[in-house]
Amino acid sequence: MVEEYLVKKITGLKKWRILVTPGEACVSLNALPPRLFDDIELIPTYGRIDDIQTLIDLLNNKDAVVLDLERVTADVFKRCPDLKIISRFGEGCDAIDLKSAKDFGVRVARTRGVSSLAVARHTISLILALTHNIVGNDRNLKNGLWIRPQNLSDENVTIGILGLGKIGKNVADLAISFGFKILVYTHKRSFTNYNYVDSLNELVDLSDVLSLHIPFNSETRQIISEHTIKQLKGKYLVNTARGGLVDEESLLKSLSEENGISGYATDVFASEPVSDISEKLAQPPKVICSPHIGALDKVTNNKVTERAVKNAFYCLSNEHEKVVSYVV
Repeated sequence: MVEEYLVKKITGLKKWRILVTPGEACVSLNALPPRLFDDIELIPTYGRIDDIQTLIDLLNNKDAVVLDLERVTADVFKRCPDLKIISRFGEGCDAIDLKSAKDFGVRVARTRGVSSLAVARHTISLILALTHNIVGNDRNLKNGLWIRPQNLSDENVTIGILGLGKIGKNVADLAISFGFKILVYTHKRSFTNYNYVDSLNELVDLSDVLSLHIPFNSETRQIISEHTIKQLKGKYLVNTARGGLVDEESLLKSLSEENGISGYATDVFASEPVSDISEKLAQPPKVICSPHIGALDKVTNNKVTERAVKNAFYCLSNEHEKVVSYVV
């Protein structure tokens, strides 16, 4: 099997044993610099491990894991005493019990900034798909309908950016190059070349498109609430951050209303793979969606894989200053 060949090729008598679960990372392992394999053994699973008991079994006698979006609970840390670091294949750590990681002395790192431009490009693609009605026009033509609705003029569209980390900043800069107007709401106004507002309510009121670029945690859970969704009537919402930022049930209701939200474009859902409300949310014609692939172009995929593996190796080698970057 291809998997067996790859495992044999990249393993041997190594010092550190590192489990690799993201399928996208597993197929990129052979593209890693050969020198990385001098002191490590990589054990690929070729896909996310959603069953916690299976994950625990696989983590037995492993020093580290390059992790997809698996849920890591206190029980996982308790039953995997050899685990020293979780190196996220990506940036979000909301599925990891960070308090338990700290309690059990397990470091958590993420590949901060490596995929920012790729996600920003995907965000702009979704915004243009909404404002230029790409999917609707395609659907009409496939149904034999020659209908030519006007696009929204980029120069007259204001995009509200919620959160100005690396992804949010890249989205803002790309949007400006397309001629969009930009407003930003963020707690840290680190850059002087943007127009800022003082609240989420103000951002929604003054924007035609709201784009989400904040982390998901207990404070931001469903920050796009039923109240905010009502404010978005006649406007568009774009989400390439996390599905849990949005009250999906209220959004689904608004999408069915004639005077509700004009459209939703998303790369993320509260439940992934989609199920329950998330699965229903993917169906309406006013929704454009993709399966959490914003960062999954080939070049970026290889870069994220290399950074995630290096983060694990540097941590295990006590070269902590080289890790980009620790969460715990």
